[in-house]
Amino acid sequence: MATASLSIPPTQNTAPVIEFRCLYTHDLRRKSKRWQDGVLRFHTFNKRVMVYDVARNFVGDTHWKEDASVQEGDELELNEGVLVEIAEAVGVTQTDLTGLFERKTRPSLGGRNPASSPASSVGIRSSPQLRHKSLNTLLGTPIGPPNKAILPSISPYEERLDKENKWENGRAAKRQKALSNGASAAEHLSSPVR
Repeated sequence: MATASLSIPPTQNTAPVIEFRCLYTHDLRRKSKRWQDGVLRFHTFNKRVMVYDVARNFVGDTHWKEDASVQEGDELELNEGVLVEIAEAVGVTQTDLTGLFERKTRPSLGGRNPASSPASSVGIRSSPQLRHKSLNTLLGTPIGPPNKAILPSISPYEERLDKENKWENGRAAKRQKALSNGASAAEHLSSPVR
């Protein structure tokens, strides 16, 4: 059984991660639960418990709220509604924490010669970042008073009537179908049976 202290010296840039075998189930309310094998990783730096299945697919996580470290035989419930029983410890790995301690600041050009930057020495011009355009600018929607709908000048009913009138005025009258003997179809239908 491997236990690690939860206090990390400020000069240390790594933290131990303890790995356990575990059993987990999604059946919290069933009387007979279906247990599955898994792997539990306990991050001592922030007391985070992460559970994976055998194929190393993420199952769920939570934060350990007790003072003592996670031990064999402990039982806990993950945020995703998964019940976990911790089995034997498998090993301990060290996780690099330098990325957490470094400040994330933008590199400024103050004091540096921009001509000596690697991008300009290769001949690649770095373009300034494009600004995002608003949705109204992209779609060209009219801007009106806030929370008020802008009504069209012509109603949909009037538009439909205009279209129908244009079709009626613009198209030619239907020609009647001529039969082989030269009589029209209308004469053929209206004449008595011969």
